Amino acid sequence: MNNWGIVGIGRIGLSMARNMSDKGISLSLYDKIFENKSDPILEEKKLYPELKKVSVFNDILNFIESIERPRKILILVPSGNPNEQVISKLITILSDNDIIIDAGNTNPLISYRNKLKIAKNNILYLGIGVSGGTQGVLEGPSIMIGGDNSAFKKVKDDLSLITSKTIENSKSYDFFGDSNQGHFVKMIHNGIEYVEMQLIASIYKLLFDSNNYNNQSIAQIFEDWNNNLNSYLIDISTQKILEKIDDKYLLEKIDDVAEDNGTGRWMLNYGVELGCSLSMLSSAMDTRFISKLQSERNEINKNIKQSSKKYKVDVNSLKSAYKFCSLVNFIQAFCLINAANKTYNWNISISKVLNVWSNGSIIKSSLINDLYSNYSVENILSDKKIIKDLNHCKSDVINIIMLSLKNDISIPCFNDALNYFNSISSNSLSTKMIQAQRNFFGSHSIKIK
Repeated sequence: MNNWGIVGIGRIGLSMARNMSDKGISLSLYDKIFENKSDPILEEKKLYPELKKVSVFNDILNFIESIERPRKILILVPSGNPNEQVISKLITILSDNDIIIDAGNTNPLISYRNKLKIAKNNILYLGIGVSGGTQGVLEGPSIMIGGDNSAFKKVKDDLSLITSKTIENSKSYDFFGDSNQGHFVKMIHNGIEYVEMQLIASIYKLLFDSNNYNNQSIAQIFEDWNNNLNSYLIDISTQKILEKIDDKYLLEKIDDVAEDNGTGRWMLNYGVELGCSLSMLSSAMDTRFISKLQSERNEINKNIKQSSKKYKVDVNSLKSAYKFCSLVNFIQAFCLINAANKTYNWNISISKVLNVWSNGSIIKSSLINDLYSNYSVENILSDKKIIKDLNHCKSDVINIIMLSLKNDISIPCFNDALNYFNSISSNSLSTKMIQAQRNFFGSHSIKIK
């Protein structure tokens, strides 16, 4: 009998299987695409010796019977219908106190409903967010967990084997609550990731379009920055800047359209529900949405007077502006976590979140470590150090924004970060006029000081 079962042996599922098997965890593997194959991962077994002792099944009933009780079933299939179909099927064939572990990018609302549905069948549920990509999952992912605490206790020893060491010398996983908090924290992670990706993309474009930097020199700038930033996203961006296909840089050949997997949209919905500003994420998402209007953009571009591109970029100011924007990105994310804690009576510790993200995750960087060690992250807007740091970088953000405006370069998220800081640091906004207008046309009450 094997210790665990994994449903879904795609790229992430294969990496997870290799990681777990390499740590001595015996596995049964099943995927719907295995059903018509006699030895479905023969090639993978040849490539990866750690997989030779796993059991592979093309029948789900035989797969289930091969796992020791209480069964631990890890699901790594795409979110939406594929995920729901797997869970619905497992509910009908698992036994009492078996554990279903949904490790996909699942909407927290769906995760909550799944827990209730699974509990009715006397089965335990864990909703976990897994970060790291194929390589990170292989080497030691960041894992954010919610669901049944009793189920967590039964899997945590195995999770400690497959995760990485964090800044507090623990392992890169944690339990955040008895409901859908695991998938909620992963959603927050992905929202931060969306913004960071957009910031890096904007920096690349601002440098490249100046006609003073080529891919080699931009990659060198990123590499120099990353000597102290230690950012996974900066690192992979540097590699992609230099990657070539048919003697041309990859970035010259990629279609100028960006997709999304839904997590950013879910986080924006939570921002609206909880009354939290997520202006940077909204800007990053807007850019992806607008990118899909490719034919319209091309037509409009023909009728726009183009500025002649030849300008200088102060690289030190640009790095400072990037720091400013990254800090605001985390502030907005932390405020959403605090609002969720207050509204839903949760107790998600932001310090624990940062610890889990500090290794294995796609957003790992020295900034995560710095936030964890040097800032009051649980009450970030009351932290004088972060306000001082932002104020110090503010002039650099303004200079970079002005440079982009003068040269018709769109750098999403930079303006939004500055506007947010100007708003939270102001004791007088434009809202008194809004309330006066509401009072006039809707007889809404007004508060007099």
